[in-house]
Formats: sequence, structure tokens, C-alpha cells
Amino acid sequence: MSKKPTILIVDDMPDNRLIIKIALKNENYNFIEAENGEVALQKAKECNPDVILLDAMMPIMNGYEFTRELRKIEKFKRIPILMITSLNEKKDKHKAIEAGINDFISKPFDIEELRIRCRSYMNLAEINNEYILATKDKETNLPNKLALTKDLKKYKNPFLILFKIKDYEMLQEFYGEDIVSKMTIEFSKNIHNLLPSNCKDFTLYITNDGEFALLKDIQKDKYSYEKLLNISTELYNNIEEYNVFIDEFEYNLYITLSFSDDSKKVFKQARAGLNYAIKNKKNIIYANNIVKKIRKEVEQNTKIIHLIKTALDNYKVVSYFQPLYNNKIKTIEKYESLVRIIDEKGKILSPFFFLDIAKNSHYYFKITETVLNNSFKTAEQTNKSISINLSFLDIQNKSITNKIIEYLSKNQAVAKRIVFEILEDESIENLETIKEFIKKVKTYGVQIAIDDFGSGYSNFERILELEIDILKIDGSLIKNIDTNELNKKIVKTIKTFADSIGLKTVAEFVSNEKIFNIVNEIGIDYTQGYFIDEPKAELKE
Repeated sequence: MSKKPTILIVDDMPDNRLIIKIALKNENYNFIEAENGEVALQKAKECNPDVILLDAMMPIMNGYEFTRELRKIEKFKRIPILMITSLNEKKDKHKAIEAGINDFISKPFDIEELRIRCRSYMNLAEINNEYILATKDKETNLPNKLALTKDLKKYKNPFLILFKIKDYEMLQEFYGEDIVSKMTIEFSKNIHNLLPSNCKDFTLYITNDGEFALLKDIQKDKYSYEKLLNISTELYNNIEEYNVFIDEFEYNLYITLSFSDDSKKVFKQARAGLNYAIKNKKNIIYANNIVKKIRKEVEQNTKIIHLIKTALDNYKVVSYFQPLYNNKIKTIEKYESLVRIIDEKGKILSPFFFLDIAKNSHYYFKITETVLNNSFKTAEQTNKSISINLSFLDIQNKSITNKIIEYLSKNQAVAKRIVFEILEDESIENLETIKEFIKKVKTYGVQIAIDDFGSGYSNFERILELEIDILKIDGSLIKNIDTNELNKKIVKTIKTFADSIGLKTVAEFVSNEKIFNIVNEIGIDYTQGYFIDEPKAELKE
């Protein structure tokens, strides 16, 4: 062992304690003494002995009572306790074993036997210490996932709350690992204070980087769903209001939380629930039966992937075209190419049903290739401009960008009537990639539009950095502009901004004449929506 091992000697007779110390004086132990169980309990908590030598009969708190109380404390459940006693009745030994005594040495004791027993139990203590270290998080000293797994095996009706600091990895990059480590340690010290007042008996664990668990065995009365939700929600709200102070700076921490009381697979459910909540940007989720729900989603996704593959194989990935009306010259001047799938029953499916799922498979880029092919073919057959949607995923993909350059170089007359619409998306990780793409395609006379501008993460500075030509105002701002004065003001602001840097504007989701008139009153350049026309398989020249 790395430190000098410690023995706690508990006996009400000073002479007995002295005899034990003399017998073990050459064994290189530290000795702590206590005259009764009550004092011994306090000293054990303070000094964390490796082995305890204990008398049975003592005033105030005897050896049996002391052992029962000590075993209630998690860190002392495995510590070796030897009772040195003159009691030889079987019932006394049975009583001691039931209390948690490991072994006995009879009085008067044999010195060599005492030495051998202590050495043996010191070896066991070392193994126990290694086990404790393996079940503790080094930074916070909290029990870890291994400890949680072990404790769950003992509980009949567990209630588990699993929660993770939001964007933990991003915080590490932004503030640095040292600061985030300090934040985690400070946060872990205060979690119990943030629990609802009637839940202070939960055990706290740290199960991963920035991830914690709270566990309670609901022994007799199963909590109702409402009570589980109230506890979890109060904890969530308390943490939302809590600030961490590190080196005189204040930090806000936000969490995603999952809770479960599934007695058979509570951790599996809570873990799946937490992953689901993070993926779907939910704050709190009740995780019972979440695995079943996820499995159903996987089955549905598999069906959609099969649908996409079948459509690609059978040339059923098609483009529909929706007109953009020039408000100044009162005519249809452009068309947007919109992908559709025709299923095996002939039903036309919009991207809402398949595109996000396709992004998680290699079929997504095959869809993009098909749309590019459809759009360029149509552009060759008309004198109208054709807009083609591209995501950041597309622009990142060298195969797709190479194909685009190949199309443009082979169809330079058509290229001047091509508009690439780039989604104004928070997932854009590298603006330089976008800039480089725009620079390349503009050499062929292509125009660039930013789609869904104003949808929630709009960045005017980003727009200024990009060489774009058109701002397409997000439909969520347009569709109720006739009843929402704030949206009307936002659209006016976007129009003013666009005019100041020479950009054209498009209003999407124009569904009726009233909205159309407001859009024209503001001075938006183009109108798109069902009021003008719905997407159709063929252009209307």
C-alpha cells in the first residue's frame, strides 16, 4: 500500500488497547484509539482506517451497535472488522456476524495469531481500497458508473434521473478543459442542494464527462408519473437558475435530463432517453418504453431508406418546379427545383417525409445528383432561371461539387440562369468552404441565394462575408405577416438591409392575396407560394 496502513482499536480498557499496540509494534501500522463505539464511529469517518479491531462489550455504544451503524455508510461496507472478545457462545458470534463482523479473535489472544490475522486483513483492505478507487471518479470523488451498476442490482424499485451538461464538449473547446473541470467539480458539490427538499436522500453519481445520475430506491410506494415528473422538473429548473463561480467569474450551466423508474432496465431506458432528448433537442424526457419507441423509429426509418433506394433504382426521384413571380415586371421569371419521390403506389412524397432520414445514409448524395441532373436538363429546355437547393453537406462533398463544376463548364449558356440556394443553417461549420464554393461557381455566371433567411439563427455579418445575390425570407415570417405586426417589421428590416448591400429579396409561403399585397407594399422583389402556383412536374411557359 502506498501509505502506512491504519488500524482503529476500539476498547473501553486502555490497557487492552496498549497490549494490542505492543503486539503489533513491529508491523509498521498507524494506530487510532477509541474507548467506545460512539467515539469510534466519529474517528472512523475522520481517519478512514484500513482495519478495525473491536471489543464486543463497551459502554455508550457496544461493538455490535457500532458495527451496524458503520456498515450503513457506503465507504465502510467492505472494511475488515475483527472482534477480539472473550464471548464464546454461538449466539454471540451469530449476533456479531449479523451485525457485519468479519472475524473473531478470542481473549486472551495469541500474539502471532493477531499479527497473521492483521496482515491477512490488510491485504483484503488493499483489495477493497482498489475496488473503492475503481468505483470513484478521481476529480469529483463521486461514485462512478461502475458503482451505479452495482447499486442498481440491489434495488427493487429504482428511480433514476440521468442528466448531462448541455454542449459539454463545446464548453471544453470554448473555455478550456481546466475551467470546465473546475465547473464540473463545483457543480457536483452543489447538486444535492438543488434537489427538491423532499429528495435529499438520493445518491449522486458521475457516469461520464459532464453526465450525472441520481438514484433512489422507492422501496414500498411506487411514485406516480406526476411525482416523478415534478421531482425531475424542479431539479431541472433549479439547475437552470444556478450559476457556477470559478475564479471570480460566473458561468451558467444548462442540462438535458432523462428519468425512469423501469425496475428491470432503468439505466438502459434512462441512457436511451438521454440520447434521444439530446438528439431531438428536448429538455426533459420520461424514458420508460423509450427503447421501444426508438426501435419503432428505426423500423420506420428503415422502410423510408428502402423507399428511397427503390425510387432511385426506378427513376422515381423527380423534380417539381414552383414559380417565382417578379413583383416589379409582373411575370414569372424563375422556378425553384423541388425534389419529390413517387412511391410504389404512385403517391407523390415531399422532402418532409424522407430528406432528413436520407441525410443519415449514402443515398442522400444520390438524391442530390438526381436533382442536379433533373434541374440542368430542365434549364436546357427553357429560358427561365432555375433555382437548385444545396445543403452544407452537399457543398462539403467533393464528388457533388465536382459534378456541379462539370455541369456548369459543359453548359455555360445555361449556367447564367442557374441559382444555387444555400440553406441559412446553424449546422454550417466552416464558412471558408462555402466561400470557396461560391467563388468557383460564380465564375460561370451563377447566382447565389440564401434560403430561409430569418429562421432563427440569421447572421447579418455572415451574409456580408458571402458573395450572394438573393435573400429568400423564411416562410415562417411571411405566412402570417397579415396578422403579425412584429413579423412585418422584421421583414421590412430584412428588406432595408438587402437594399443597402444590393441584394434581391424573395418572399416564400405567400398563400393569399392579402399577404401578396403586403409583400408588394414592403417592396419585396419576388413572390413564391401557392397564391402564385403550387410546385408542378412541368414548367408553365
